Amino acid sequence: MAIIVKKFGGTSVGSVELIRSIAKKLAKAYHRGDQLVVVVSAMAKTTDNLFGLAYEISKHPSRREMDMLLTAGERISMSLLSLSLFEEGIPSISFTGSQSGIITDDHHGNARILRVNAFRIHEELAKEKVVIVAGFQGVSTSKEITTLGRGGSDTSAVALACYLGASKCEIYTDVAGVYSADPRIVPQAQFIGEIGYLDMLALSYNGSKVLHPRAVEFAYRYKVAVEVKSSFTFEPGTLIKQEESPKDPHMEERKVNAIAHKDNILRYRLAPDTGVLQLLEKWHYEIYKINLYEAALELYIEEKYESELDYMLQESGIPTPEKSRDIGFVNLVGLGLAADPAFMAKVLRLCANSHLQRISHSCRTLELMLPAPQVAKTIALLHQEFFGVNG
Repeated sequence: MAIIVKKFGGTSVGSVELIRSIAKKLAKAYHRGDQLVVVVSAMAKTTDNLFGLAYEISKHPSRREMDMLLTAGERISMSLLSLSLFEEGIPSISFTGSQSGIITDDHHGNARILRVNAFRIHEELAKEKVVIVAGFQGVSTSKEITTLGRGGSDTSAVALACYLGASKCEIYTDVAGVYSADPRIVPQAQFIGEIGYLDMLALSYNGSKVLHPRAVEFAYRYKVAVEVKSSFTFEPGTLIKQEESPKDPHMEERKVNAIAHKDNILRYRLAPDTGVLQLLEKWHYEIYKINLYEAALELYIEEKYESELDYMLQESGIPTPEKSRDIGFVNLVGLGLAADPAFMAKVLRLCANSHLQRISHSCRTLELMLPAPQVAKTIALLHQEFFGVNG
């Protein structure tokens, strides 16, 4: 029998009613003979509420204690889902990340998975049970509870699929899959039925919230097929897999495959001296981008990390840096877009009123930096041009 890993995000398990609905759908899959490993996030808003409680007590809470606190959210979800499966007559058992054998390094708050020792999962699958795993968490080599940072449940699910030899990893969320742009900005964005690992990595790194880049990295490295689908309909979604050879007769045509974006980003400009480099060595949260520009090291981070970085700068005795707010990024994803001057001219013409501040590119992206209030309008213009529809 094939092992299938299914992951459900916070909005998917956001209430008892939703958890019961998922249990009924899992029961049908179980009766088809699938071996199921189910990874769950904390119920919607639970992690944010726990963060809020911690920061009511401390302006700079211990990372270790934060991990102890935050991992409670997923334990609630896993237990409720297991109880719901019992009510459906399905044998199940729930495990924390540590009980599942997810072994990490010692970086509290953003730990990296070193290996998975999933013998307990195999034992329970052999007993014909559904195994439910708390996502987002593991245990370090020094026996400390750790969390995996943003998107950690996605990473847990794909990592388990890799190490269990699962035939597929299904990521259930509140959207039907991957689209040509964010449907909240472009309501008529086009659904993408299949996408290659590298394009999905480019989208994830550049702002797409559908799947965390660390999860896509695992899938790409171990060639695990991942499907993103709706937890409300269970209909087929977007399959992320190895790229196929192009069949387009226009072999060198510059084609935009999708548009990703980030807004409300902060920029810190710092002198790249020893103190700043030591700070970076201690920083374990996400940095969206790092640039060295005009003898200044530019760090671009999400607003939620501002207080943490400010605290570390102060503790390190680094002078207050130049800080800029409301920075946005729009990223066109496609192979070799910036290699064609005519294509670049078209983009610049379309964005003439977007107040572009900088353009950079890689082999798969063309990145536009601009004021955050210009992001939505710019995406609509570019989507209209390259996909024929807008909001």
